[in-house]
Amino acid sequence: MYAKSCRIEIAQRVFDGFGTDDERDEVTWNAMIAGYTQSGQSVKAILVFREMLEAGLEPTSVTLASVLPACDPLGGGIFAGKQIHCFAVRRCLNTNVFVGTALVHMYSKCGEISTAEHVFAGMTDKSTVSYTTMISGLGQHGFGKKALSLFYSMREKGLKPDAVTFLAAISACNYSGLVDEGLALYRSMETFGIAATPQHHCCVVDMLGKAGRVEEAYDFVEELGGRRATLIPFGGSLLASCKTLGKQELAKLVTERLLCIEKKYGHAGYNVLLSHVFTAESNWSSAESLRKEMRLRGLRKVAGSSWIKVQDAALQNYPKNDHMYSMLHGVNYSSD
Repeated sequence: MYAKSCRIEIAQRVFDGFGTDDERDEVTWNAMIAGYTQSGQSVKAILVFREMLEAGLEPTSVTLASVLPACDPLGGGIFAGKQIHCFAVRRCLNTNVFVGTALVHMYSKCGEISTAEHVFAGMTDKSTVSYTTMISGLGQHGFGKKALSLFYSMREKGLKPDAVTFLAAISACNYSGLVDEGLALYRSMETFGIAATPQHHCCVVDMLGKAGRVEEAYDFVEELGGRRATLIPFGGSLLASCKTLGKQELAKLVTERLLCIEKKYGHAGYNVLLSHVFTAESNWSSAESLRKEMRLRGLRKVAGSSWIKVQDAALQNYPKNDHMYSMLHGVNYSSD
């Protein structure tokens, strides 16, 4: 309860308060591992798993399914995931559908999509979640056609896709530029009695925009209801596509509607994109005016961040680190 309420420190104190290891059973340990995994503290989740082994308790399929998601590139890493995979094989737990699905997700997330496919192929029991996980992994690695083939294979085996499965399949089409296939999937959702969500709509808009079919994306949004509020989830994607493709007139049309929404909800990102559109057409006065208004209203776009890992070495050991650091020092960090 405390872990799910984002109070992982209190959860740890309650866990420690159980006393000796003999007074904690598998369920207690599983709850603590799952708590750290769900709170994003991957390293601690794996450490608790190791402490469980040292305490002489036998992990179950639930334990492995809880700790495997913690084996991400920035947490426990692929090596910890492979060790847990070997442990699962030795205990014959790798055949469990939950463990198998967690392994597919872990390998896909860590970039080893071929290994994920091998694990998936070896699963004797596959669920809708298993297929969805594999479809998502293939799509994120650019194997859109493979993902589509797996989607249709799933249907042939009698498993009914759900809303998340369709989202994974349409996203796979988006990543690989399979626009017509993605649209066909979207339109077929009604056949399965599945209502499209804003996530599905956003994916379709983004897919059309990336393919240069911005006008079609705008018409798609209009068909969803034609209300101003309808444009909120798709505005950023539409504006970004207009900027990339130089569709200035459409960008202005989208902008006029977004600004009415923005004044009510205060989306800084829309203002930043719009200023980029003004800059692209050398409309410096409008761009500066918009930036000034953002400063007066205290609107700031949340800055993005990323990590770079080179062959398991720290950045300081990278051969070209001097050049990289010189470029970093020259960067003008701003709210953009």
